[in-house]
Amino acid sequence: MASFLSSSTPSPSPDTTSSTVPKGVIIFCHGSGDSGPGVQNYVEALTPPSTLLELESRGIQFRYPTAQRRPYRLMGGLKSTVWFDRYGGMDPKNPEDTPSVLNSVDQLHRLINEYIEQGVPSRKICLGGFSMGGGIALQAAARFEGSQPLGAVFCLSSYLCDDSMVWSLLEETRTNDTNRNSLLSSPILMMHGESDGFVLPEWGERTRRRLADLGCAGVRPLVSIPYAGHEMTREELAQLFEFLNTVYT
Repeated sequence: MASFLSSSTPSPSPDTTSSTVPKGVIIFCHGSGDSGPGVQNYVEALTPPSTLLELESRGIQFRYPTAQRRPYRLMGGLKSTVWFDRYGGMDPKNPEDTPSVLNSVDQLHRLINEYIEQGVPSRKICLGGFSMGGGIALQAAARFEGSQPLGAVFCLSSYLCDDSMVWSLLEETRTNDTNRNSLLSSPILMMHGESDGFVLPEWGERTRRRLADLGCAGVRPLVSIPYAGHEMTREELAQLFEFLNTVYT
């Protein structure tokens, strides 16, 4: 099973683009303090090679981006590869640090748009991640305004702050049809270890329920992973790839 931090030094995600336009893309964002190569190693260690090879044989490309190093308040201001900073602690009642969120949203949008410019439809691009990586995926999807929504959004052990700007963006969308965002129509899968004492399962469920209440028709019931803490497990990843396969059928 994979922990939420990598012991390896974070390094840039490898550039896996090629002259062949992929049929689809899965963008998987790491948790706080980890890296693209770190979470890639976790996923590949816990997922049967046949599962990944089957997707790759159908032209589906995996990307594991790395967050920029930035000062992180929860580490006393030391720099770490985190997608955004936090105020006060992990509790969703703490305020969101929106400026740092927007910086990473821009990073992910640039990556998504690179594929769209290559000819990959946005409906064949899935965005998600583990822990903080799932949180930034929700943030980026909420601000993605392509001609079509993203193919899917997935969040493993993730949540949003109670005052997240995502909520106001969705509220605005309810009264202004021209301000679309991908969360309203993309399938959304949220999964959580039932014994997670770091990111509490009720935080994930609170986020999922609020997304549904604000009109995100594709959000599914929270999938609880028995006996799992703040980690990715084989069972969880098996269910994740089963879900993602539906985008590419």
